[in-house]
Amino acid sequence: MSKERIERRDFLKTAAAAAIASAWPLRTFAQAGEPLNLGFQNTSWGTVAMVAEAEKTFEKAGANVKFHRFGSGKETRDAMISGRIDVGVLGGTPFIVGAAKGDMGAIGIAMYAGKTNAIVAAKDSGIKTVKDLKGKRVASQLGSATNYVFLNKILPKFGLSKDDVHVVNVTFQNQVAAIVGKSADAFAGVEPFPSVAEVEGLGHAVIDYSQFDMQPVFLAVNTPVLEKRKQDLVAFMRGWLAAAAIVNKEPDRAVKIVWNQFKAQGYDTKEAVFKLMLTKLEVKPEYVPDLKQYLHEQSEVLVKEKQIRDMPDWSKILDTSVLAQATKS
Repeated sequence: MSKERIERRDFLKTAAAAAIASAWPLRTFAQAGEPLNLGFQNTSWGTVAMVAEAEKTFEKAGANVKFHRFGSGKETRDAMISGRIDVGVLGGTPFIVGAAKGDMGAIGIAMYAGKTNAIVAAKDSGIKTVKDLKGKRVASQLGSATNYVFLNKILPKFGLSKDDVHVVNVTFQNQVAAIVGKSADAFAGVEPFPSVAEVEGLGHAVIDYSQFDMQPVFLAVNTPVLEKRKQDLVAFMRGWLAAAAIVNKEPDRAVKIVWNQFKAQGYDTKEAVFKLMLTKLEVKPEYVPDLKQYLHEQSEVLVKEKQIRDMPDWSKILDTSVLAQATKS
């Protein structure tokens, strides 16, 4: 086996991503004394944060931000509830649970990520449709929005229930390794890992989530931070919007940044993985008109399943003032 192949196989088994230093010239701005702690996961859902860090967009906007990486939105949410993180990038399920159980709101949307989630079948597994998952082992990260949609929306659409599949709790970063090592027949995952499987010829996407769920990824905030540090959050949002503009308008630049984030830990994979990944991101900060109804419906299910006790008041939790101030000329 070649050294290159070994490195790629190691990549598939290792949680990726560490920050890289950027050589982008930095202008001097007055910084707030206390940093805002930003938490995000090392997947496609953290793309804007990775670009912001590499390109120093928060510093250029006058925001003092400290970056923290997590394996999932659930881990990020728990860090927010404990007070270690001020702003977090969270999928729908962790956000709803956090809003219901903690003092948490949102200041915008990181992205709508339906196309970044997919059910991926192992090579030669014989799985061609969702119906073929019956009786199979599916790697999925429990507590994540990805797992919630898989179990509650996708399986029922194909006449299957949760009891028809064997769900194996596997972190996103280790799901490709699970199908390679045959401890799972398929996985319910988030980019870049579906693209890793496809580009490396290790599996194929059976279906993505876009036709089942918009998968909003929230810029969640601890309410005391919103109340006490509003102007710091406005500067933060300006920096976030600058990074989002790079992702949307200069995708090749964004691809290089994210690719380098993964390579920085010494693991090798193809640039094509990240090029494919970026085509699946819908990065925009605004709340879409039917978002509250979406959150209400998701919350009803979580109340029924006793994951949360009460329905959150979404009219109060979704803040619009920070984005409005940040976008003023």
